[in-house]
Amino acid sequence: MSDDFQFNNSRRKIELGKKGENIAVDFLEKSGYQILKTNYMIGHSDIDILARQNEYLVFVEVRTKSKDDNGMPEDSLTKKKLRRMRNTAELYIAFNHYDGLARLDAVCIVLDSSNNIKHIEHYEGVG
Repeated sequence: MSDDFQFNNSRRKIELGKKGENIAVDFLEKSGYQILKTNYMIGHSDIDILARQNEYLVFVEVRTKSKDDNGMPEDSLTKKKLRRMRNTAELYIAFNHYDGLARLDAVCIVLDSSNNIKHIEHYEGVG
């Protein structure tokens, strides 16, 4: 594989991820969530979306695929990924001395060839 192909493929994945995160923010806001932060870095991990829903602090992982990708975005929510999400949320809670209800959610999105939403699903309490 050429370096150009790998670079273009990496750039495409980053752009797809950003598009998905923007869609997820809009979707969550329309569902009554208050968005607190996006792409929040903590250590070597990040939280895609930090939101509030009623009394819950919600850590949201966004998984986005294009129609050309194999499988569904839900397939990438492995035990390892869920453990990493939980650890990142626990770090945030400890560093910010948060003492309330919290949960991990996922928003999974599939885009068609024109970057329109083909599938979107919000999973509450994934980990």
